[in-house]
Amino acid sequence: MEECTHPQEVDGEVRVDRQLLYPVDTSPPLPSLLINGLQQAFQVITGSLPAAVLIASLTGAGEEYGMRAELLSLCLFTSGVATLLQICVGCRLPVIEGPAGTILVGIVVIVSDPKLTDASLRESRPGNDTTIVPWKMRMTEIQGNLMLASGVQFLLGVSGTLGFLIRFIGPLTLAPCVTVLGVTLCRYMIPLCEQHWGIASLTTFLSILFAVFLVNVKIPFLTLNHRKCSVTRYPLFQLNAIILAVAVSWLTCHVLTMTNTLPSNSTIYGHMARTDVRMRVLYDAPWIFLPSPFPYGLPTISSTGSTAMITVILVAIIEMPGNYSAISRVVQLPHLPAHAINRGVAVNGVTGVISGMLGGVMSSMTYVQSLGVVAVTKVASRRVFVTAALILMVGGVVGKVGAVFTIIPDPVVGGVNLVAMSTVTAVGVSMLKSVDLSSPRNLLILGIAVSLGLLLPDWMAANKDLIKTGSKGFDQVLTVLLSNPMFVSSLFGCVLDNLAAGTLEERGMTKQDDAGPYDNHVTKHDPYRLPYVTRFIERLHCCSFFPLSPTFDKEPTCWRCDRRRLNMNLVE
Repeated sequence: MEECTHPQEVDGEVRVDRQLLYPVDTSPPLPSLLINGLQQAFQVITGSLPAAVLIASLTGAGEEYGMRAELLSLCLFTSGVATLLQICVGCRLPVIEGPAGTILVGIVVIVSDPKLTDASLRESRPGNDTTIVPWKMRMTEIQGNLMLASGVQFLLGVSGTLGFLIRFIGPLTLAPCVTVLGVTLCRYMIPLCEQHWGIASLTTFLSILFAVFLVNVKIPFLTLNHRKCSVTRYPLFQLNAIILAVAVSWLTCHVLTMTNTLPSNSTIYGHMARTDVRMRVLYDAPWIFLPSPFPYGLPTISSTGSTAMITVILVAIIEMPGNYSAISRVVQLPHLPAHAINRGVAVNGVTGVISGMLGGVMSSMTYVQSLGVVAVTKVASRRVFVTAALILMVGGVVGKVGAVFTIIPDPVVGGVNLVAMSTVTAVGVSMLKSVDLSSPRNLLILGIAVSLGLLLPDWMAANKDLIKTGSKGFDQVLTVLLSNPMFVSSLFGCVLDNLAAGTLEERGMTKQDDAGPYDNHVTKHDPYRLPYVTRFIERLHCCSFFPLSPTFDKEPTCWRCDRRRLNMNLVE
């Protein structure tokens, strides 16, 4: 078996033998390891600050800047823990985990409960106690319901439910989901870009320049090998395209801030491009922050809150197969087996419980934004993502470290992420390569799934109060589900693909194992086996019945579906 390929130095020049510069089992040199890890961690850092600010605002602690800093530190720390667990014992893909935006929907439902208003909370206390802190009581409510919902997610992973359902999910389910996800994420970047289109355009231009046009430009560096000085040509722009684009644009904003070219008045266009807008966050962030269990008190649970949280957790679970499939394609690994998906779901449940216990109140999800960074830099090494996890954990404990990155201007964040999100959309389109696109059946399913996935959530956003079934709880569940673009596109794609008559070849189901350019050059071993323990698990026959085991092969079957598949294969 051939060894894993990676950049090699030949005649003083770094040459690449494969599409990826650093596949999953290889490791870049230490400086490149740190820089690429920082590029991945940047995705979570820029997403954690808005989450912390929104949670503080929703719970009524918007003016508590110390609480914002604590939430930011908790988001970074728990994201680092979630990333590390996913890579080591979860799905085993090189992924980055960050705060799940869908959880905010559940939080909105919880804090909207009439019994959690300031007046109701004070009246519920003996003697109408006025010393209570309402926002802390809301936080305990969110904590309890998040932990309950995450526990349900863990049970779904351990039971192997999603691993069983994956057999019904083909390219016509995954491709619309990932494509709509990419377009939706691009939409989220527009409000950031429009703070200053000039800076955002500069950042986007630099990202494209470094990643596309300067990709083959190698910078000479002096190196010392065997006590001899030599010149090595290093692909600086390709490996560090994102961080270079951010650095140049950030420096430009700093110069424009120091010269007062950008307006200091917050009501004037361009103010958010200044580098001193969020200096308050940096000042308020603690030097050392040690997370502790239940910082706001013992968690509480309500029927409304638990229903909302379980619903949004289920929506996040439904998105996971599409996210995992997109990541495995980009990092050139085969499709995930059922046991890896089950472990991914279970680990997310565990990290959700940890987050709720520590007061972070944010479940974790796989950030497909990292696909854009991998597509640009061609670095998919697991060690890079482990480094990113450690950076996030350090940034959570040492508050000033994480807060430094929050002062990056919004237009810079929007511009660089616009490139990354566009790559996610392209990955979704590429998933259709095994599907027969000359089939009217497939074109109809694809068109309906993508169109409704983009349009129905927009309609729901403008007509939130039109769903009235007579049950307030059920209305909230339907509103949450139909407002999620990925759920809508996956639902219509999966249902229509499995109900409408079509051969496996026409649906692209027979070529799924070949959908990614996987070979022995990418990794020498099964990329989804658990490190160190798989050899012992293989000796225990009983482990083949456990859905989280790498030897799991006893998943439940549907005899009607198996018979239908057999008949289709005979027809073919």
